[in-house]
Amino acid sequence: MGFFDRIFGSRASAGNIGPPRDPVIAQWFGQGSQSASGMNVTPDNAMRVTAVYRAVSLLAQTYASLPLGVYKLMPNGGSVLDIEHPLQYTLTKRPNKWQTSFEWREMQYAHFALRGRCYSEIISTGGKSVAQLIPLHPDHVRPFKAPNGKLAFEYTPPIGESRIILQSEMCFMHGLTVGEDGVTPLSPISAYGREAIGNALATQEHAGKLFANGTRLGGLLKMPGHLADDTKRKGLLDGWNRAFGGTRNTGKTALLEDGLEWQALGMTSEDAQLIETMRWSVADISRIFDGIPLHLLSELERSTNNNIEHQGISFVTNTIRPGAIRREEALERDLLYGKDAITHCIKFDLDGLMRGDAASRAAYYTSGLANGYLSRNEVRIEEGMNPSTDEGMDSFTCQLNMTTIDKVGLVPPKPEAPVKIDTPPNP
Repeated sequence: MGFFDRIFGSRASAGNIGPPRDPVIAQWFGQGSQSASGMNVTPDNAMRVTAVYRAVSLLAQTYASLPLGVYKLMPNGGSVLDIEHPLQYTLTKRPNKWQTSFEWREMQYAHFALRGRCYSEIISTGGKSVAQLIPLHPDHVRPFKAPNGKLAFEYTPPIGESRIILQSEMCFMHGLTVGEDGVTPLSPISAYGREAIGNALATQEHAGKLFANGTRLGGLLKMPGHLADDTKRKGLLDGWNRAFGGTRNTGKTALLEDGLEWQALGMTSEDAQLIETMRWSVADISRIFDGIPLHLLSELERSTNNNIEHQGISFVTNTIRPGAIRREEALERDLLYGKDAITHCIKFDLDGLMRGDAASRAAYYTSGLANGYLSRNEVRIEEGMNPSTDEGMDSFTCQLNMTTIDKVGLVPPKPEAPVKIDTPPNP
């Protein structure tokens, strides 16, 4: 079987499962997303844009680094980490035989950032309902509605026959879905980010071609008199370009004869517009990826020490927190079965992202200890220290001069005089 037969044969049996990962092959099939700038945009070649790479890696690594756990719900409305739950080890230590928890989550959430969906097949062995979570590439998975009303997934591996995976056998997460079927999620890049990323790719390509020449094109060669014919003009320019053009000749010293003079031109309006376009592309890409603050994409033109702190808080509340809820609910839906679905939950711990500086944390802890909603051991745990076994470290304290609202303004009752009891004298 020839090369094209293997390519076309394998794709023909796969059905409509999205564009191939290679942007060149994507154009062969007409499945690449070509932007108005003429650039073919796919989730993979979009990573050539540094702002896209940073946004995807930032989101994936942030969610992968957050503490994640299986918690048992308490009757009083709280929850406690259930370290003995079998799912705790799978999620936080070893989701499969070759990946750590960080690596598995980073891969899943990078798939989601680029394609709006991610999948892992649930393997149940050894008496465990969830023994392994095997990641599947979204380009090879096609979701559809089964007759029972649930979802099912057609998975076509790069080599081999396609097969059907039931919803109970898949851990998945879908992004925004607005299509008629309500099943297929939108790709943030191929669907709505195509033009912005296409412009960034085109600008990046144009800048690369512009700087491929060591001697700027915006310059003049001046000499007294004139050259006799076009042949001499062409010979002079060709000789100059061979001697001083190209990246290999950058920094060389030019030797000019016969009154020849080189005059370099300053930055043109086109150059300034190119730089502005590149900055604008970063802002546009920020909007595609859940509004990541620009300073986290290394665009610091309008950032100050004051607003960066507030942007960091906004990143947690407006970007990470909604994403954490989406991930928690997807994991609970797919991995908690039977009674555990009622008595347990899966949560990310976002407190680490909200930690302020030492002074802010000290003020918060002082308030918590003084008003009785934090114990000293809880403060130690928050600061990464082991809890103390000393007496009173788990107790809640409050100020003695505080009282309840209903007693404000009331005069406390006078204490009753002690009753004197006569005792008979000793005989």
